[in-house]
Amino acid sequence: MRKPLRFILLLLLLPGMLFAAEPYYDSGSQIFNITAGFTTPMMYYNPGRNAQGYEGPELTFFPGSGENNTHHTFGGLGAISYQVFINPYFAIGGQLGFQFDFVNSGLVSTVVPIFVKATYVPVQGRFEVPLSLGAGLAYISYDGSSKLTFGCELEVGARYFITDEWGLGLNASFLVIPELYSSNTVKMSTMMYMPVTLTVSYRH
Repeated sequence: MRKPLRFILLLLLLPGMLFAAEPYYDSGSQIFNITAGFTTPMMYYNPGRNAQGYEGPELTFFPGSGENNTHHTFGGLGAISYQVFINPYFAIGGQLGFQFDFVNSGLVSTVVPIFVKATYVPVQGRFEVPLSLGAGLAYISYDGSSKLTFGCELEVGARYFITDEWGLGLNASFLVIPELYSSNTVKMSTMMYMPVTLTVSYRH
């Protein structure tokens, strides 16, 4: 009976032990990340769809060609980021990425996000849990047309440093890209992606 109680107590105390650990980073510490993985078109909202002559719901979910699907497929992405710690727990910097997916018609849809990125690392050292928020510009293109718009991304990750400098991580995020128009509001739409990525990190 004592062993299960000890195990439960250990699980309850583990988060506090992790958060109470001495911070690894100092102000001015730097981290560089190279990221690659796949992305899922989770949601597409097009309130002017019927006004443009298309049938179907304004809000659709998940990859696929069904009436209630986004009509986009799984895609891929890659990104590089560089950040500097402003205190032992917060880092700010920038991220440049590229992602693509395919529309059911066979055409390619691409997004180039250029984001300012802020990261909070409450658990750090050999094993880390980074929580990030990115926002900025997004250059989107599809079927020969392109547009500069805005985007934002919320990301949670887990990474393990094999050495003091080099680490590997796994991340999941929500990336929201609104397509905004000032003169033709019926064309406005919003796509939400869910990227899942692997990251190689270097810190010093």
